[in-house]
Amino acid sequence: MLSLLENDFPHIVKRLHGCWGDPESFDLMFADLMLDRRGGRAGWPFDAWQDLVFLQEIHDLAYGVAKSRVLNAASGGARQEQDDCPADYNWIYGE
Repeated sequence: MLSLLENDFPHIVKRLHGCWGDPESFDLMFADLMLDRRGGRAGWPFDAWQDLVFLQEIHDLAYGVAKSRVLNAASGGARQEQDDCPADYNWIYGE
């Protein structure tokens, strides 16, 4: 049985697979998937969003957290990067 991400977004799974095992590359890819830098994206379906977050958690446990994210956490909060994003970036989470 395939997850929603595998079934509906195989190109995303392929992109994540390409950087799997490299915390810095994976973190950059993950940010690219989660932040709308172009504007106007509809957002991820809830199940796909959960799959992406779950994959990030697994990757962090298996390969470590990207140094840039560790530094962000040390300077004020584990998810501070949301506050550090330029104003024209939007988190792309849909319904």
